[in-house]
Amino acid sequence: MPHAPRLLTANSRREGFALVSALLIILVLTIIGLGAGLLAKSEKRCSFAECVHARALCSADAGGECAINFLRLSEDPPLMVETETQVVNTVALTPLEGSQQYAYTCRYLGQRPKPGWGIEYLDYDYAVDASGASSRQGRSDVALVISRLFYQEGY
Repeated sequence: MPHAPRLLTANSRREGFALVSALLIILVLTIIGLGAGLLAKSEKRCSFAECVHARALCSADAGGECAINFLRLSEDPPLMVETETQVVNTVALTPLEGSQQYAYTCRYLGQRPKPGWGIEYLDYDYAVDASGASSRQGRSDVALVISRLFYQEGY
């Protein structure tokens, strides 16, 4: 007995459509998942770089604070260590926490009378160049101008 040709019904056409649409949905979800993974990886790198930069900036700021403390604790104007560059104090790389470190150089800029205080009181101006480092990549610099009032006897 010969077989009768099978008629395509609406149900059989829908079954094939369901398979194709399920594969397309899986493909779209896979692409979205890969994109989210790449975005997360990129954000992680950016946040790490930002953290390294912030630590380097804090290290440079610590160097500036160390120079301010050096000048604040000086009873007399500090003497120049190098007269050619007018450097009064230099601190080489000083380790902090982990890979953080700082260094600074303090230079004499000049002196001027303090307005309203009389001629025996002088403001001494100093320039501080502080640098900080964190890990192998993070570097930051801070430049300060510091004025310190000193009393000059004998005027």
